[in-house]
Amino acid sequence: MAKKELSWQFIHETGGQKYFLVQISRDEYFIFRTPPAGSTESKNYYALASWEGEAVPWGGVPVKIRSWLVHKKVRLASPKSTTLIVQT
Repeated sequence: MAKKELSWQFIHETGGQKYFLVQISRDEYFIFRTPPAGSTESKNYYALASWEGEAVPWGGVPVKIRSWLVHKKVRLASPKSTTLIVQT
């Protein structure tokens, strides 16, 4: 079975890092940051298209981007997860 193509939306660039909202299923998302702040050995390391980066936990998301997410009605799935869910 072929790997499903992920869709993403550019959110913002700050401090030399680009942030994207990546859709992994119908209502699940995560925040992707490139370049990664950590090493490629990190459990949050992720390769998206031609970029290398990482899935960012909620606590690592800048305030400006969190505000954008709240406006889009995106919330954290669980406290220790990088997965976000769109509220309906």
